[in-house]
Amino acid sequence: MRTQGICAAIAATALSSIHPAEAQNCRIHVDTGKCIFIPADQRVKPDFAVGDTFPVYEHSMLINLDRYKLPPVNGAWRYYKSGYDIYRVDANDYTVLEIIRNARSR
Repeated sequence: MRTQGICAAIAATALSSIHPAEAQNCRIHVDTGKCIFIPADQRVKPDFAVGDTFPVYEHSMLINLDRYKLPPVNGAWRYYKSGYDIYRVDANDYTVLEIIRNARSR
């Protein structure tokens, strides 16, 4: 039992140190549930970055959070959608707080 735990820990450490960038760029295939690595030259950057001012009057605020499996709003911030990405935006100064990549309705 102890040997299995040690082997699993060594394997996890080895895999994470071999390809840490691949683990960060993993996208889950909807049908198979498997990780798909997307090469850097094929990745699309989000429209806005964390810290940018989000143009709230040009985009729709998300109301049906269950559709995107988002946690409820519990502070002075709102969800907005631009393209396939959802942005968590400060309600007072419209600063982007978080980017939720490749969000699609369920």
